[in-house]
Amino acid sequence: MVSPKEYLLDIQKQVDAELDRLLPPVSVIPTRLHEALRYSVFAGGKRLRPALCITSCEAMGGDRKLAMISAAALEALHTYTLIHDDLPAMDDDDMRRGKPSCHKAFDEATAILAGDALLTCAFQWLAETGNSRLVAELAIATGSRGTVGGQVDDMMAKLNSLSEEEIISIHERKTALLFSVSCRLGAIVAGATDTDIDALGAWGKSLGVAFQLLDDVCDNDPVTMDSFSREGAIARAKQYEEEAATWLAKVSGNTEVLTATGNLLIASFAL
Repeated sequence: MVSPKEYLLDIQKQVDAELDRLLPPVSVIPTRLHEALRYSVFAGGKRLRPALCITSCEAMGGDRKLAMISAAALEALHTYTLIHDDLPAMDDDDMRRGKPSCHKAFDEATAILAGDALLTCAFQWLAETGNSRLVAELAIATGSRGTVGGQVDDMMAKLNSLSEEEIISIHERKTALLFSVSCRLGAIVAGATDTDIDALGAWGKSLGVAFQLLDDVCDNDPVTMDSFSREGAIARAKQYEEEAATWLAKVSGNTEVLTATGNLLIASFAL
């Protein structure tokens, strides 16, 4: 029997192969831009969001192949957010996953355009499936009321002290909604009912908040730690883990692999 870790590693390999197939090769003009795309996409990500998409699809009885385009689109969009997040105008990070950030490996203009291109790729790939709901779901989750809006408030938070609830609101939009839509897309392509799609989305959202809180504790993030004590942030993350389990219990499919996936995500934080 395949272990949860082996299962997720297999997903990672398959998603990487799909991304390699879909992304323009470096030999295609403009070569520098396509080099930057591939540099950032294949910089060592764990493919967590694609994994949530694929496991949600399989939990609902769908074939993994149905979710591969959505999984690749999610990773392309996630990579765009990282490229832009690292820019000097935002978090100004020179390193990403142990390697120079895109704007350091290339230049700021190329990094901005690489992020733009990956964002566009995500919606192109989903549109080419012919399922407009996939496009709309991802757009809503990652637009001004989702990931982008959360990033705006995260930047402003560096200038002001925020309440715990304001921090949670940022985490819900900047991180958790992308977790949520990853689950929703997987369930949609599997033909799940709206009830199961909503429950899986809520599970992903709760898991995403817990994940971000624990990530901030590990990184000693100044914005979150200005509002939470270390113990308070960990306790709040635990509450969201419990909330996630409550939502997962409402899903009618085979949720064993989803439980294992969620446990692995949380266990990755050595606290």
